Amino acid sequence: MKHTYSCVAVLTLLLLVTGAPSAGAGELRDTAIMWIKKVGLHGNVGFRHPTDPDVSRGVSVGPSIGLSPGTTNGWKFPVALARFSEYLHTPAGTQFATVRTRALLVGIGYGWHFGRLSVGPRLEVGYAFEHASMDDNGAAAFGSSGAVTVHADDAWMVRPEFKVEYFITPKWTFRTSLDYVRLEPDVVVTTPTGVISDQWNMSNVHANVGVGFYPFRK
Repeated sequence: MKHTYSCVAVLTLLLLVTGAPSAGAGELRDTAIMWIKKVGLHGNVGFRHPTDPDVSRGVSVGPSIGLSPGTTNGWKFPVALARFSEYLHTPAGTQFATVRTRALLVGIGYGWHFGRLSVGPRLEVGYAFEHASMDDNGAAAFGSSGAVTVHADDAWMVRPEFKVEYFITPKWTFRTSLDYVRLEPDVVVTTPTGVISDQWNMSNVHANVGVGFYPFRK
């Protein structure tokens, strides 16, 4: 499942407004309200295709929170939290472990608007926190009767992306995106007979389709 939270800036503004007794609090509050009106809920269906034949991932379904694309052309500075899982396989094709990725990303992008249609590219860079765990049949996949462990180091992540969003109504949209995730953590498998490393690449191509609902948008 992947959740992309682009509303981190909104939450920060809310905290500032709540605790800001200064003379500019009213102006800050107005800015926060403007951002809140952009917040929406997304329903997503994702298709992730790892570039390494010894890594796999199927279809994922899940919600996310994000901001509406706006109405004017211009630069954007997205902040996102990416979450997804991938499965590791032996050279023989047997699945033996799962690697879960949680990445905090920041980037730059540009948006064009043509009536109800909004499109634009973006480039995000961030740091991915990895957690690897063996499947129940992990040891058997290596023909071992002893303990087999897997570990994935944290790593830098780069994600170029292109998004398209069309407003069906003022509050409902159809959304789709295509991105490439470059992610190469050091994955190490330790068996009773030795250590296997540098064999699995977590980079992948990801397509996403879904709907968006912006309850505060007018």
